[in-house]
Amino acid sequence: MPKGMEAQTITAFLAVGTIIFVGFFANLIFTKYRVPDILLLIFLGVLLGPELIGGSFRLFTHDSLADVNQYRDLFLSTALVLILFDGGLSLDVHVLMRSMKLATFITVLTLLCEILLVASFLYLFLDMDIMLALVVGTIVGGTSEAVVIPIARKMRIREETKAMLVMESVITDVLVIVIAIALMSAIVIGDVSMFFVPGELAVDFAVGGAIGFAAGFLWLFVLQKLQNMPLSYMITVAALFLVAGVAEISPIESSSAVAALMFGLAIGNRKHLKRWTTSVSLRLTSDEHIQEFHAEISFFVRTFFYVYLGLVFSFSAFEFKHLVIGLAIIGIIVAIRRATSLLAWKIGDLDKADANALFAMMPRGLAAAVLATMPYTLLASQGEPLWQDSYAELILNVVLIVIVGTTIVASILILWTEKTIDRTNHEKLRTKMYQEPQS
Repeated sequence: MPKGMEAQTITAFLAVGTIIFVGFFANLIFTKYRVPDILLLIFLGVLLGPELIGGSFRLFTHDSLADVNQYRDLFLSTALVLILFDGGLSLDVHVLMRSMKLATFITVLTLLCEILLVASFLYLFLDMDIMLALVVGTIVGGTSEAVVIPIARKMRIREETKAMLVMESVITDVLVIVIAIALMSAIVIGDVSMFFVPGELAVDFAVGGAIGFAAGFLWLFVLQKLQNMPLSYMITVAALFLVAGVAEISPIESSSAVAALMFGLAIGNRKHLKRWTTSVSLRLTSDEHIQEFHAEISFFVRTFFYVYLGLVFSFSAFEFKHLVIGLAIIGIIVAIRRATSLLAWKIGDLDKADANALFAMMPRGLAAAVLATMPYTLLASQGEPLWQDSYAELILNVVLIVIVGTTIVASILILWTEKTIDRTNHEKLRTKMYQEPQS
């Protein structure tokens, strides 16, 4: 008689099923109330962690969590590629070009101000090494496309503003990852000169973008042949990961994230590409199927990642000063975003609702969470004298506080922005109805 499943396998099945169910209902809450599902999923992860329910019922122990951590980098890369591909699918290239100049200026300005002010705060008040402080400032400097993209799609603001918000989250996620890794590598190597980094970043972005867009354009012709065949989406996912891998392989060594974004952009804008190339071969009926199926895969990846983020939180390592530092950083982020959103309102063609939406979209997420675990691993392995063990716990806990805090603040501000839009539209309608009889 065959043996049943082992206890660990049964536990894993129960945990996976529970996480997916909670993720589904959290997504329903997000759809209806604009409250990001990240909050509920992180809370679930904390509950399932080794120090609470997970440890008591042996769902997740410290040993099992250590086993999961071995695949953290693979999980990060997979999640970023899938989510950036999703972002590319959702962008209209015409809208993107109209909002590119203002979006790039505001994005870079906001990111630089946040990095420098957060690093200055940590350097002055914690006496943290300036390079390590810059690493922390970079980690918390970018918005999360995993939260911003689905919220922006549902907000009642102009398409140009939605594209601007999506571009900010995409650009900052890529910049944050590349700059943070470059800074940590500079600390390890001992060469703190960052003179050549901007040029290298531009080249990496340009090469990765060119590879991704060219591959996406060519893939449209493949999809034309496969559109009535089963599993056409899965072969597109295979192509996506091949493109991302080629972008990173030596001697190219560009950005797989940017390649994934541009691959999705080409596929999502096949109508514009058809018009520009006057090609009759770009008729495609599977766009909606690709986007819907990819949304489900993205949901799966995001759900498990945010639960993982809660799992790594440690109550025993938490100190009151972590909360104070986290709240101070959130205050810096709020102040900078308010200033840059008002600047965008003044110099751009945004109306007040668009500026408020830009201000509200400050949640941190995917990149910040995983990058927070990297400094300790990288620097400790090199025996870096600047490193202190207490910084490992501080960075992890502070980044988690910033992620949760900025998400809560964003949720409140988004609801306020939506109500303001409703009130403005109601007043316009009332004014129009009042004026019509007199005319």
